[in-house]
Amino acid sequence: MSRLESLAPGVWRLPLRTPTLPPATHTNLMIVGQSRLALVEPATPFAEERRVVDETLEAMAAEGRRVELLLVTHHHVDHIGDVERLRQRLGVPLAAHARTAVRLPFAVDRELRDGEEIDLGEEIRLRAVHTPGHAPGHLVLQELGSGVAHAGDMVAGEGTILIDPSDDGDMAQYLDSLRRMRTLGATAWVPAHGPVLREPEAVIDHYLRHRLAREAKVIAAIDGGAERIEEILARAYDDAPRSLWPLAERSVEAHLRKLEGDGTVVRRDGRVQRIPADA
Repeated sequence: MSRLESLAPGVWRLPLRTPTLPPATHTNLMIVGQSRLALVEPATPFAEERRVVDETLEAMAAEGRRVELLLVTHHHVDHIGDVERLRQRLGVPLAAHARTAVRLPFAVDRELRDGEEIDLGEEIRLRAVHTPGHAPGHLVLQELGSGVAHAGDMVAGEGTILIDPSDDGDMAQYLDSLRRMRTLGATAWVPAHGPVLREPEAVIDHYLRHRLAREAKVIAAIDGGAERIEEILARAYDDAPRSLWPLAERSVEAHLRKLEGDGTVVRRDGRVQRIPADA
């Protein structure tokens, strides 16, 4: 159990290798509860990592702790890889948001609503907070006693967060969800990938600043005469390695859709134009 990190009474983190986007290599499993446990983000498809999970749960069972529930923050493949095996092995249900349920390759036993609480006894309660943007059904799952929250792919301890419109990502919703997360009173974020983030408000502020600064560069590129997405990409991401531009292009598209929704730009025949402020 050397990998298991205690974060608060009744809250642990177990990083497990998954097929995720570099530079990340692992997805964090959060274990919550005292005698009754919930597993947030059972994600690994790899046999050797699954043995780590099984050994950890067996050691906890020897202490009188039993898993009662599996939860996922959203539907992406690097977040769900061990769900079916554990559900069958442990005989426990899976919970997720309804908009995640329709995107999963297997059934969900319990659909969680925004604000719904899961009482695990012994003063341990998990609250589901709907935070769309990275994915339509994304949930942040916060243990209310300690304030520790699994943030899924809203923030990252390593790498970055991709908002991909081709996978139902929505930049406007993502920014709104970040602002909501700032109000939760979290004491720490357990991101899906990377170490625990122990300055939760500062983390959210950083992500908001970063996204709004990138949006400003997109607008500046358009104001400077860039009309096509490849031109906007080259100017808005001139500080990023070209190897990252294929992913960055998805973010540019997400920003453009947000700016269209804001009434800031319009697209005609593949060209982006600024809408005058007094229009």
